[in-house]
Amino acid sequence: MIRNRFFTGRFLTAEDLNHEQEYFREKHKLHNRTLHGFGVVTGLGVSKSSGNTVTIAAGLAIDCEGNEILVEESFKYALPASALETIFLTLRYAEHAIDPIPTTKQSSDMEFSKVEETFDVVFETQNTNQGHRHFRGRWQACGKPHGLTIARLKRTSGNWRVERRYHPPRLS
Repeated sequence: MIRNRFFTGRFLTAEDLNHEQEYFREKHKLHNRTLHGFGVVTGLGVSKSSGNTVTIAAGLAIDCEGNEILVEESFKYALPASALETIFLTLRYAEHAIDPIPTTKQSSDMEFSKVEETFDVVFETQNTNQGHRHFRGRWQACGKPHGLTIARLKRTSGNWRVERRYHPPRLS
């Protein structure tokens, strides 16, 4: 890994500052992956709500790349109209560019000035946590980009239910 070296008189560019942020983000992700593994840190329980929705509780998780997935408050999410009997509710780390501002005072060109770290809810046909090793009390992160499965849902009599026997990987 290469990090910036600052000194008096050095001219800083946007590229230098972006590299600085990326360096520390990657170091933090490496720390999360290697020292903590992956899984749910706290919260993120899933329960069936009224109608065709589930409630996902607030919480924090770390994915296999070391990204932190923060769900700041509980929310309801609609279940898919699927012919499948089993689906897996997965959270995927996501980044969205926000807050567009003009690039110069005279220009009408706009650039996004911030990146929101968030997540996407995805319904998968397979458990994305399968194939990971549990070693000495923690789940080993593979370092690959995939979501974190937090619930298994089964369809019975035309209605979805949350499988209580499924337990997502947890970090203790």
